[in-house]
Amino acid sequence: MTNRPAPRHRAFPRGALCCFVALLWLLPGNLLGCGSAQHTSTYAVAWVYDGDTLRLEDGRRIRLIGIDTPELGHDGKPAEPYAQQALQRLRRLVEDGGERVRLRLGPDRRDHYGRYLAHVYLPDQGDVAEQLLQEGLGRATVMPPNIHHLNCLLEAERRARDAGRGLWRQAQVADARALPKSALGFRLVRGHIQRVGDSRRSLWLNLEGGLALRIDRQDLTNFPGLQERELVGRELEVRGWIYIRNGEQRMQVRHGAAIRWLDNG
Repeated sequence: MTNRPAPRHRAFPRGALCCFVALLWLLPGNLLGCGSAQHTSTYAVAWVYDGDTLRLEDGRRIRLIGIDTPELGHDGKPAEPYAQQALQRLRRLVEDGGERVRLRLGPDRRDHYGRYLAHVYLPDQGDVAEQLLQEGLGRATVMPPNIHHLNCLLEAERRARDAGRGLWRQAQVADARALPKSALGFRLVRGHIQRVGDSRRSLWLNLEGGLALRIDRQDLTNFPGLQERELVGRELEVRGWIYIRNGEQRMQVRHGAAIRWLDNG
């Protein structure tokens, strides 16, 4: 995500309600399936940037662990579908929590934008990312070592996906063979492994269409049972961030939970 300067006005005008979207499928209260952080301090929230990033009054910018929400429009680009809904829903959740949150920082505490990486909880309730995923307002991410609640968050996404909620009303999984060469950022991609390659530092799974999946050898312990010699021809669904290197679309995959095998291999 691209970091943008915080606007000067307050995020939460007193007494104002953010009624951008009514989510008719909400369960009563917030989900507690991923647990809570009731015994940690609470922190005042000053601003919500988008569906997965906020700023505390102490100045820290917080990136929610375990979820990627659609991008708001910036630099002349339009907003992605459900970006505004995710933003407004996170604002409303924070308002309902008295504009205070609890945090559980990840083992990797900061990203390359300088934001703190944390699970964010409402004061007496569950993981905010779980709620947003349950409502179909984001997609689960897998970024070790920050994988606390991993299975729970993937399950929350699955429930929304099976029910066709939110962004899952539209196709979210791209065919690797039809992936646009301009495709970047967080994606779910489906395809067949055409070739397996080795380098000194990485294992490469090359999909039909050209997307290259990179697994660093230091991360192979996160892929128990992976049989390199039996991977060619297998079909998978993979999630992660696409980037360009040497004119090639690549995706780094660091944990087996980022791959869902679609065949019986």
